[in-house]
Amino acid sequence: MPDSQTVAALLLVLGPLLGAVPVANPRLVRIWSMSRKDHVATVGANRRGWLLLNAGFGLATVATSAGLGILALAWQGDDGAGAALTAGAIAYGIGGALWCAVLAIRARTTPALADLGAAGAAIEPAEALLGAALSGLFQGFVIATAVALIAIGMALAAGGSMTPVVSVVVGLTGLAAIALQLKNGDLIPALLYPCTVLIGVALLAGWV
Repeated sequence: MPDSQTVAALLLVLGPLLGAVPVANPRLVRIWSMSRKDHVATVGANRRGWLLLNAGFGLATVATSAGLGILALAWQGDDGAGAALTAGAIAYGIGGALWCAVLAIRARTTPALADLGAAGAAIEPAEALLGAALSGLFQGFVIATAVALIAIGMALAAGGSMTPVVSVVVGLTGLAAIALQLKNGDLIPALLYPCTVLIGVALLAGWV
């Protein structure tokens, strides 16, 4: 049986990698750069792919949250570092719950908007209200996740049991996410996953 750190590492690495498979759907790979009208129309024409894409992000988030939680439990005896890692894992889980809510809502509502548009109904008022609600949830997700990454980076640095490069990358990713969110009001969610994958790779490779 693998130890708890190995299980955590596998979740941190395999969860996002498996979740990225539907995200690479060639029909949807440009979905984030389309105009809102084309975005809705493309989703309406690729409903199963859209559902799988959102499910992939959900899988990556749940697996990463679980991996960080298991790692925090394994490090509980490390005093301050363990406490910081636990706090970071909790914050990541809270942010992940908000993100999963966004995924679940948009997985169902974007195809519904496409149906309304195809029927000739005016979708702008509903779309504006829905967009405002999702934006609030998304911003909460980004801030909570960024704070979590900063705490995790500090925990890794304080614990001294992992190569400093990993802790620096994780912490700087959190700081950069906050800066980009405040500057642009938006952030590509996929940018938040590589640093936790790096933690998993470091654990598997023995960079400790």
